[in-house]
Amino acid sequence: MTKSDDSVSAQALHTHHIFKAQRELLEDGVRNRAFYAALRKRVTSDSVVLDIGSGTGIWAITAALLGAKKVVAVEKDTLLIRLIKNLARENRVQDKIEIIEGDSREIKLSREFDLFVSETIGNSAFDEEIVPILIDARKRFLKRDAALIPSTVSLIAAPAYLKAGSKKVPSGVPLSCNYFNSLSMNVPRLLRARSGLKLVAEPRELLRVDLETIKKPPALSNLTARWKTKNTADMNCFVTWAEATLTDGIKLSTLDTTSWSPPVYMIRPFKESKGDLEFVLEASGKNNFWSASLARGGDEERQSYSPVLALVSLNAGG
Repeated sequence: MTKSDDSVSAQALHTHHIFKAQRELLEDGVRNRAFYAALRKRVTSDSVVLDIGSGTGIWAITAALLGAKKVVAVEKDTLLIRLIKNLARENRVQDKIEIIEGDSREIKLSREFDLFVSETIGNSAFDEEIVPILIDARKRFLKRDAALIPSTVSLIAAPAYLKAGSKKVPSGVPLSCNYFNSLSMNVPRLLRARSGLKLVAEPRELLRVDLETIKKPPALSNLTARWKTKNTADMNCFVTWAEATLTDGIKLSTLDTTSWSPPVYMIRPFKESKGDLEFVLEASGKNNFWSASLARGGDEERQSYSPVLALVSLNAGG
């Protein structure tokens, strides 16, 4: 295979991933209706709109169709830039949208925008850098009283029971994989099927960010939530998700959507059945570290998990 063939194969693979991801977003009715409603509430004929991380350009195109005076769509991926141009042309708004390729933090624009929209909310709320992106945009591109979609983002946690979580692997063959099952507890899972998840206590806020006022990215360490629990047998994990205020009266929970995959942090059964339950998440690096503890009286049972623990065990046993 020649270098040219390798390049074509790499581009084809990238195209596959891009279209798979964007189709999941475009098929997400909960997500689409919420952002569309927020834009419809905010866009006027005088609006100058900045869309960062534009993807397919759906919200830049929507803003133009809703009558915005000017729209700028910023996107890093060349393939998506071409897609935005074609979709803008298909919707006959190509003359109203300026499309810029690049990282928004490395480009120059006039400080003229009175409406900002971005979907850079990751599975763990802040893992697609919405905070540093917005801080930079506020400093350099947005008018002082610009409206933000979203205006707040929170990371939420709840103890839960995942039906598939107790299933051992491999399935369907008489083979023991206890070592794998034990180590895999140290790696968060991504929730695909919501029907298999049951929350067993009220959700708690791990972190809330007001994008209109925040001045520096938050420390994503020692994020803690606590509950009183009466039956630990009802739980085998914690689940986290993002909740965003898109605009006044319009909110979005990624637990209700299909395109986001909330992380699930599995735990082992506690020895005690009730007590003070605590979940602590360290999300400041590329790897997640988490702990769960149950305290009753003067006794405490603590469990700690991390991909690093799995790595150490593999290296020690290798």
